[in-house]
Amino acid sequence: MATALVIEDDDDIRGLLEVVLEQAGYAVAAAATGAAGMQALAVQEPDLMLVDVGLPDVEGYDLVRQARPLISGHIVMLSARSQESDAQLGLEAGADEYLTKPFRPRDLRAQLAGIVAGAVGRDPR
Repeated sequence: MATALVIEDDDDIRGLLEVVLEQAGYAVAAAATGAAGMQALAVQEPDLMLVDVGLPDVEGYDLVRQARPLISGHIVMLSARSQESDAQLGLEAGADEYLTKPFRPRDLRAQLAGIVAGAVGRDPR
């Protein structure tokens, strides 16, 4: 079974992301902080990682920079920050894709399926 790691500080959004990913067939781990996310990453490398930009203890961009060398799977940043410059920072940090909030669960599931299938993002290492 494919695995996913959600790093999101908002309880409601984190819970919704967990449900969306579980419905897509993932075993999901979740963390509310960057530090907890890195601890979860040390236990198991996920096939897909979703990272919020605005975490309470670290910027999501910095977290992606730290995590990218450890993950051969896909990293998707998910944020309410919707400026082109924000997306560019996410991609430069090592994310495969930058998606914005709010989102519709069905649309997000389809976008993530496309990313994982290779329709978007970079080739796996």
